[in-house]
Amino acid sequence: MVTDSLFAPYIDEKYRKFALSLSPSDKLPRMGIRIPILRKLSKEVDWREIEINYMEDVILKGLAIGFSKESAENKTEALSSLLPYLSSWDQCDIIQSAFKVNEKNREIYFSFFTSLLSSKETFIRRIAIVWLMSQRKRLDWEKALRLIAESDNGDDYYISMAVAWALATFYADDTKAEEIFSLVSEDTRKRAIRKIRESRRCANPPQL
Repeated sequence: MVTDSLFAPYIDEKYRKFALSLSPSDKLPRMGIRIPILRKLSKEVDWREIEINYMEDVILKGLAIGFSKESAENKTEALSSLLPYLSSWDQCDIIQSAFKVNEKNREIYFSFFTSLLSSKETFIRRIAIVWLMSQRKRLDWEKALRLIAESDNGDDYYISMAVAWALATFYADDTKAEEIFSLVSEDTRKRAIRKIRESRRCANPPQL
């Protein structure tokens, strides 16, 4: 399915320009479709039929896979085939949100996403980091935090920002997360502390 006609009623040129300014790493053209619209459409289409031509196609397909009634095994297999198309932080951050943890899929999802942390591809690593952060309360909290910290080696801006975001989020949950800050690069640690200072959830941020 080519999505031109599906997206046509929802194209927002102002939003397209805004999204482009935030995602300079895009490898596919953008149509300018807002995320709530993509979430709505993803529940109305069959992910198997989506042809990848636009940045939004990647997000639409990823969400459709995550929201589908397929088994966790089938979902992770389908997502694996989509990973090479990832080329922006927002694709990662939006798609991962459709893969919610429950008692039946916890081990399958955890094994799948943590395996992505060893990838050499920036955005494949990022989707795993953000997923671990977003599902932290349904996982082994300390293990998820350590895996996130260990995935940072200061080699990539988008990874560093994702790890910093995660560290700040874990710290807001429990200040004992600061014990892990020593595992990340200096740049990432400083970014995490800045995010903590900017957060209304944190009354006592650590020192730079």
